[in-house]
Amino acid sequence: MNVIFLDFDGVLNTYHYKNDIDIERRIKILSEICKETDSKIVVSTSHKECIDEVTLQTSVEWIRNILNLFKKYGIDCIGRTPTVAKELRPGVFTPIWKEDEILEYLHNHPEIEHYCVIDDDDLGASRSDLNKVRDHLVKTINYSENIEEEGLLYKHKEEVKNILMLNNNFNSKIR
Repeated sequence: MNVIFLDFDGVLNTYHYKNDIDIERRIKILSEICKETDSKIVVSTSHKECIDEVTLQTSVEWIRNILNLFKKYGIDCIGRTPTVAKELRPGVFTPIWKEDEILEYLHNHPEIEHYCVIDDDDLGASRSDLNKVRDHLVKTINYSENIEEEGLLYKHKEEVKNILMLNNNFNSKIR
């Protein structure tokens, strides 16, 4: 199975493009990517806390609109990454970085053979020296002086395809 771990901010909605029309335009691109690569979506956004892990339902209107657009465009959203924390010392926890949550999801879903991460964050670059999923990352831009460069664009389709189809051997995943 192919999976795309999807961020929302900086991918579907951006600094200059936050309305439903702009988000739907990006979801259309995402739909094409999913169809061309036979991929399913796992939500990895920080807003995932608003999405029920089992039912994938939410009471937050703008997130519900995104999930409804997924259905409209035939995008199969199969889950969200877990929220996990690492215990630093008894009773003191720190959030695990997004890339660790992605790896946790992969560990719990061995049926995933290939994966890609679409995010505007350069995962691991500034917060960690581990860079665990960067070889699987298609990086978008949340803010640019040239607003046409923001968010998920058609140019990202080939990057995702290359990661899922060429450069993404399941056996190379860090578990």
